[in-house]
Amino acid sequence: MSERWAVVATEGGGAEVAPLAADGTLAGPVVREAALAEAVRSRPGVSRWVWRATAGIYPQLLRAGVRAERCYDVEAAETLLLGHEGRLGEPHSAAAALARLRGTPVPPDPPPRAAEPGAGAQSSLFEPQPVPVGLTDLAEVYAEQLRRHEHAVHPGRMRLLTASESAGALVAAEMTAAGLPWRAETHRELLRELLGERYGGSGEPRRLAELADEVSAAFGHRVRPELPAEVVRAFARAGIKVSSTRRWELEKIDHPAVAPLLAHKKLYRIWVAHGWQWLADWVRDGRFRPSYLPGGTVSGRWATNGGGALQIPKVIRRAVVADPGWRLVVADADQLEPRVLAAVSGDRALMEVASRPDDLYQAVSDRAFQGDRDLAKLAVLGAVYGQTSGDGLKNLAALRRRFPAAVDHVDEAARAGEEGRLVRTWLGRTCPPATAPGGPAEEAGIPDALPEGDSGGYAPGASSGARARGRFTRNFVVQGSAADWALLLLAALRAALAPLRAELVFFQHDEVIVHCPEEEAPVVVSAIAAASERATAICFGDVPVRFPFTTAVVGCYADAKG
Repeated sequence: MSERWAVVATEGGGAEVAPLAADGTLAGPVVREAALAEAVRSRPGVSRWVWRATAGIYPQLLRAGVRAERCYDVEAAETLLLGHEGRLGEPHSAAAALARLRGTPVPPDPPPRAAEPGAGAQSSLFEPQPVPVGLTDLAEVYAEQLRRHEHAVHPGRMRLLTASESAGALVAAEMTAAGLPWRAETHRELLRELLGERYGGSGEPRRLAELADEVSAAFGHRVRPELPAEVVRAFARAGIKVSSTRRWELEKIDHPAVAPLLAHKKLYRIWVAHGWQWLADWVRDGRFRPSYLPGGTVSGRWATNGGGALQIPKVIRRAVVADPGWRLVVADADQLEPRVLAAVSGDRALMEVASRPDDLYQAVSDRAFQGDRDLAKLAVLGAVYGQTSGDGLKNLAALRRRFPAAVDHVDEAARAGEEGRLVRTWLGRTCPPATAPGGPAEEAGIPDALPEGDSGGYAPGASSGARARGRFTRNFVVQGSAADWALLLLAALRAALAPLRAELVFFQHDEVIVHCPEEEAPVVVSAIAAASERATAICFGDVPVRFPFTTAVVGCYADAKG
């Protein structure tokens, strides 16, 4: 039996399957099966399934108790290939790829669908459906994608990126199916403790109403603290000029309204984002099941389609509690992005610093900033995020003297961005092209202006848009490469956990949570460390850089954080 098969779900819960040759073409007849899950379950020798989109097919398999070892996600691959070809933003569906291949009109992608709270992604009779693509057509698209991979700047890396993106999609679906353990009653107790009693209707809870009254009393007239424009006007009426209600700006003001405003701001966010309604919508049967979006940002970082899983406030984490007899293994990658910069730049001095599990910022400070760790951290993050004016420029110069190749790497990315060139991560994920306003780059969230006085880049005559793009691409090569590495970590960890009862239940940029029986916790801790080493070797090759984790084995998520 071929190790690689294509599968397409058909109406009525059936499927079409067929073996594939190494070049992606059909290697046998198309077989029609009555049940999708059984079509996959009955072929245990298949090590990689080629399908249209993981989010559209894998949840069905998981609900039937069928897990896939590996997959190739055609639509995820199309997104990556279009980006690499400088065409990010064009329709990426399998139907669009087929149309481009055949020279026929390209159908637009269906609009994004909001996840159904508490249930992950579910189909709906009344929502726009993708243009159908049969199995032979899908195989044609797949074979062409394999050829397109060979035209990448680094074909091997690009193939690895597609494989890891596909693996990440499997992990995302499995995490939604497993769910993050969540104690609803603990959550309710937290809300009562923080917000007080709930009032009838849609009114704010007691504590928010009290703080709103305190704000109004401080100003001497009615002010709704949840409305920034109203707060700014209230300060102006009091003779104080503020441009926003951001915490850092309000904290500079000496006015009796500031303290209740800040308290209201914090609690209002909890009430809206993780209050009683959120709990009713998203937590079912002791689990929070968000719908993850692998590659949901242009840098490759994940996002979620509702539920706010990647922004759980620390206080709310007290509701994330392991099942009886089980534990949460919470692992944070230490100083991930500076270590990635060392690996992708090949800077020998920085790689030497990053070769040990010690505090990287302290090691940098000992070499370039007379032991001032805070200054070293500002310098490193400034180099990555584009703080290149004022003190940032001095810090960057000091960093350049000690770690020239690392600084040159992000400088070149900034220059390329300003000049409108494409910039790629280590494995080949590509930034959006420089386009007119409203194009893919703007939709992707590239800023169109910089803070006043921050040059951001290297072309004095460049427009603010060009400088902003340079600042974005400076960060993109590091943050995106970190996302590349994290995908490989997930794939390696998923494989290591396969023989265990342990389950991956959460992933956020540089943090993973595994829910496991208490006796498996030591094995899981070792598996995370081993997965880090394996991901580093696969991604970067033989480099001395290490990616250590701070790992805690706890009963409650909140206890993992200091």
